[in-house]
Amino acid sequence: MSANSMTPRQAAVALVAAMPIGVTVQQLEEYGIEATVEQAQAITQEVLSVNLFWILAAIEAHIPQKYQAALSGLILNEMQAGWGTTVPVGSVDWTAYFDEWQDRRRRYSRLVEEGASPLAVCAEAAALMEESRLIKEPDRRNLLTLLIDFVPVDTYGQLLEDVG
Repeated sequence: MSANSMTPRQAAVALVAAMPIGVTVQQLEEYGIEATVEQAQAITQEVLSVNLFWILAAIEAHIPQKYQAALSGLILNEMQAGWGTTVPVGSVDWTAYFDEWQDRRRRYSRLVEEGASPLAVCAEAAALMEESRLIKEPDRRNLLTLLIDFVPVDTYGQLLEDVG
């Protein structure tokens, strides 16, 4: 084990710490998107979905298979523990979110299996938010910019390179 290596638990904590947890109305306004508090909470859920997708993809890419389930479980437990307190998601409960996230994960996985880039996954997330009427069509470009800033895909892989 190198001097800089982390345990799986330390990696889970570092991954959750690297993930932007919430999107506020003010942050959306900075990106040129007008939204209510409820819309910001729903957008937060979608941003979390994309982040969790990429975190688990990074785990699959960098961690030996025998440790993947445990590390993924630690990440999801961290998220569930902060649900509604440190993770500002409104009135949606964890179970409902998790079920919807599983659908999102399958959808994003298909895109990646077809060779789609992280930007294409963000575009899919933006399209889903537009379909759900969380944003208006003219705001899609601004939302894509926000997603690029709020989904640090490269950071997740770099953090997991230090797990030993």
